[in-house]
Amino acid sequence: MCNRYENKISYREYIEGLNKTPTPLVYPKPDRAPNLEPRDIRPTNQAPVLRTIDGGLELKEMRWGLIPWYWKKPVKEFKLSTWNARTDNVEKSGAFQGAFREKRCLVPASAFYEFTGTKSPKTRWRFSVIDQDWFCLAGLWDKAATPDGDIESFTFLMTDASNFIKKYHDRQPVILRRDEYQSWLTDAKFAAALLSRKPDIALQVEKMPPPVMENNPD
Repeated sequence: MCNRYENKISYREYIEGLNKTPTPLVYPKPDRAPNLEPRDIRPTNQAPVLRTIDGGLELKEMRWGLIPWYWKKPVKEFKLSTWNARTDNVEKSGAFQGAFREKRCLVPASAFYEFTGTKSPKTRWRFSVIDQDWFCLAGLWDKAATPDGDIESFTFLMTDASNFIKKYHDRQPVILRRDEYQSWLTDAKFAAALLSRKPDIALQVEKMPPPVMENNPD
C-alpha cells in the first residue's frame, strides 16, 4: 500500500510535458489555477489530478482517498482506506467499479515512498522514474454529494511489485508512459488490459531521512 507520494511539478512543467501528448492541458484562468507548491502528499490531503474535459485536460485539486458517489453521510464517518485501488479487484469493488468505467484520471507525481522496518522511525525509500522529473499514475476519481458539500476525490491503482520493488513492498503504483495517457483516460479496452500488465518502467531508489516532526506510517 502506498500512502505517501511527492509532487514538485511546476505549472510550466505540466504545460511543456502535456503539450507533447494528444491530451494537452487546457489552461485554467489565473484565479482557478490550483496551488502548486512542492509537497509530500498523504491520504486525505488535497492534491492535483488531471482529468478530461472538452478540448483536453483539466488540472484540478481533489482529496486523496476516493469517496464514492453513493456516500451520503459526513466525510468524517467514511472509514474505508481508499487511497489505493488494487488492480485485481477494481472492476468488482463497489467503491471503485463505477469510477473505473467512467472516471479515469491521471495522478501526477515526482516520486512515491515506501517504508521498511518494524520500529519507529522506519526507513523511508524514495522511488522515481529514471530520466524523468515527473510521471503520472493511473488514477480514478469520483464525486459524492455529502452533508459537507460536494466532495471530489481520487485514488490510484496498485499492482504486484516488480522484482526491483519486492524487497521494499509487495505492491507498487501503476505508472503510465506519456504516450499512454490518452488511452488510459478514454479507451476502456486499454484500461482493462492494463490491470494485468506487469510493471515495466525503470525506477531508481534512494534512502531518505525520516520525515521531520511526524510519525511514520504503519
